[in-house]
Amino acid sequence: MITSRSTTGQRGAALIMALLVVALATTLATTLLWRQDMWLRQVEMQRDLAQARLIAGAGIAWARAVLANDARTSSFDHAGEAWAIKVPPSSVEGGEIGGEVTDEHAKWNLNNLLSGDGSTSVQEQEVFRRLLRLLQLPPVLASTLGDWLDKDNDTSPDGAEDAYYLALSPPYRAANRELTDVDGLLRVRGFDANVVDRLRLHVTALPGYHRANVNTAGPMVLAALLPDMSPSEVQQLLAQRDRIPFKDFGDFRLRLPRPDIAPNPQQLDTRSRYFSVLIRARYGRATVATRALVDRSGIDWPAIVWQNYE
Repeated sequence: MITSRSTTGQRGAALIMALLVVALATTLATTLLWRQDMWLRQVEMQRDLAQARLIAGAGIAWARAVLANDARTSSFDHAGEAWAIKVPPSSVEGGEIGGEVTDEHAKWNLNNLLSGDGSTSVQEQEVFRRLLRLLQLPPVLASTLGDWLDKDNDTSPDGAEDAYYLALSPPYRAANRELTDVDGLLRVRGFDANVVDRLRLHVTALPGYHRANVNTAGPMVLAALLPDMSPSEVQQLLAQRDRIPFKDFGDFRLRLPRPDIAPNPQQLDTRSRYFSVLIRARYGRATVATRALVDRSGIDWPAIVWQNYE
């Protein structure tokens, strides 16, 4: 009887052990299958992402080709040209692509504040002050940005140089050089996220000094550059260019609403050099957006100044 009970117990333990082994094997198999499935999904996502980036790169190349062709066939730039047409999402094999090209000369260049000798341009600082007032922002920001850009360490009235920035936590120094993008304003005294967002549609950061394009510039930028004109006259000017774009600065000056208005030919033009390209692409489950600044300095293939993925 004792032997029978012992044998039964051993058989029960063996059965339990077998069940545990089966359960363990099932768990291991399930885990391996899950990990394999996750690995395959990651591989597929990486493949889709790589393909989406290739499609986006093709979109950048397309925009550069359109801009190069425009440089060869047109002597002035305006919003009625092929490059200015927004391309809605269009199907490609396995995904879609869409995007737009924006004239950066439609905005006021922040780096215009910096003169050739590294000092702050008083004339351009006044333009920026007028733009700030039009946007209901503190005009003093023109002084702080001037100090941030200029090469010296002398603090202008209402400005800020190293003494201010080194007292921050963490401390840093004034750049004393050009901005590379508009977001660089966030390091400048007085420019918080709200200020930068309000400025973003009206300003750009291009290398060197560049004139605004009167055929594409917005009403705020034109009003800042043409202080002799009333708001109604600026609107009249916008309506004129929508019907017939200005061919050159002489044509622009002749079509001003009053002969006593004196635009500065060093600040205004009808030709643009820099354009931003935004491309959105999708392939499979991957979606990417890429933005590039393109330099069309002649009739050659436009160069990419910078490109990033968002």
